[in-house]
Amino acid sequence: MDKDEELIKKATKRAKGKTWFYIHFACYLVVNIGMIAYWWTRTDLSGLIAIMSGTLFGWGVGIVAHFIGVFFSSSDK
Repeated sequence: MDKDEELIKKATKRAKGKTWFYIHFACYLVVNIGMIAYWWTRTDLSGLIAIMSGTLFGWGVGIVAHFIGVFFSSSDK
């Protein structure tokens, strides 16, 4: 494999990683906006806040890790 083909392969892999990050982030936003809207419209909030905050925080940690892995990864695997 010559150098140009190798660069194209790396660039393609990096672009796919960014695309999947944006899809992941969009899902995170849609789901959590929906959960916040649901929470906002309910009067009985027993247990719902704990579930919602756990999802927001836990999935948010995953989003941050995915972001770092895609945009700050220096490995050329």
